[in-house]
Amino acid sequence: MPKFQTPIGGILLLMGLQSTFAQQPQAVREEQLQLQQDAQQTQQIVEALDDETMSMVSAYNRELERYQDLLAYNENMRELLASQQQERQRIQSELQEVEVVRQAIVPLMLEMVDVLEQFIALDKPLLMEEREARIGQLRSIVTRSDVEIAEKYRRIIEAYLIEAEYGQSLEAYESQITLAGTDLTVDLLRVGRAALFYLSLDRNRGGIWSEATQTWTELPADTLDSIDYAIRVAREQAPPNLIELPLWTVGE
Repeated sequence: MPKFQTPIGGILLLMGLQSTFAQQPQAVREEQLQLQQDAQQTQQIVEALDDETMSMVSAYNRELERYQDLLAYNENMRELLASQQQERQRIQSELQEVEVVRQAIVPLMLEMVDVLEQFIALDKPLLMEEREARIGQLRSIVTRSDVEIAEKYRRIIEAYLIEAEYGQSLEAYESQITLAGTDLTVDLLRVGRAALFYLSLDRNRGGIWSEATQTWTELPADTLDSIDYAIRVAREQAPPNLIELPLWTVGE
């Protein structure tokens, strides 16, 4: 049987191939490891870029919301300014109207005070000092610049209401009257505005104010007890009751 012999050169080539094949897996592994490291670094870079992108998107959205808020705020401010301008024009118009009313109401108030003074002068002589003092106060207030027109008008209306109240109440008070040129302290009895009586403090004389003569007219003695009782009722010193009083004098 023939024997095959391997040449020495062939053996060396085979050994070289085996060495190459033995070295090849290590290089592949190193290359794969390098590729994996590069891939990890690339993934890290991608993730970092993704995080930065998300952060930028979030910041953009926040700024967009702020921009929308600013637009809404600016629109609201424009509407507010327009409303304020309209309100300003309205107030200016009202101030002009107020000035017109002021110019008209001052003469009216002066006329009201004059009418009230004339009414008091023609009325029965009841509480004259108090009523004349009230007129004086009104005239002083109307001419004062430090008192608002509303307050002036309120005081005048209040004076009118007080005068109106005189016609709906019963009142007795002590005062002085002049009889036959002599001053006499008496009790006066006001029965609304229907009648005004006087009764001397000693209860011996009494009378009624005459609208016709604008003087006191003496009443008969049999009426004095009724006047005295009415005075005590007005002062809450006697219970209310039906009282017969003369409400006019002969000839009226």
